[in-house]
Amino acid sequence: MRKDLIRKKYSDLRNELDSEDFRFISDKICNQVIQHIQKSKPKTIHCFLPIESKLELNTLPIINYCLHNGIKVAVPVSDFKTGTLKSAIYNHETTLGKGQYDIPEPKNPVWVDHNEIDAVITPLLAFDLKGFRVGYGKGFYDKFFASFNKEVSKIGVSLFDPISEIENTDKYDIPLNFCITATKTYTF
Repeated sequence: MRKDLIRKKYSDLRNELDSEDFRFISDKICNQVIQHIQKSKPKTIHCFLPIESKLELNTLPIINYCLHNGIKVAVPVSDFKTGTLKSAIYNHETTLGKGQYDIPEPKNPVWVDHNEIDAVITPLLAFDLKGFRVGYGKGFYDKFFASFNKEVSKIGVSLFDPISEIENTDKYDIPLNFCITATKTYTF
């Protein structure tokens, strides 16, 4: 299936989840991610903050776990002019505002050097069995992944199981290392 069709289908499926099912699945995924973090022991993790209007997975339990266990947390700040992401420190004192498209972002970001980041938890709408992901179509995370000088663990979180294949991937698409669902961690 092509990215545009996948994007439409999985946006619709996500919107059809009732709030109780969404919360249940979200909690299970967060628990799986925390177990993954406990095993991999990153020092600094980059994790997206959920866009509530898009019904994105609530990552705050993951972020709180990291903060309470001495793991430094960075969150994305989007630059829509360049189509790039930067990483800003996040802690309990961070004041958030809404950026473009209702994206929560620190109001006064303190930047994190990409070389400090060990793992990135990335949002997605769908993923395939090769580790490729479909997001909102702007390429922010693929550019972000390409910007690292070292091997960084790329972890997707998905409300749904994988599809067999995303047909129109290209040289700019960077596969995940892991994708975590409510029932399984996929390794690529």
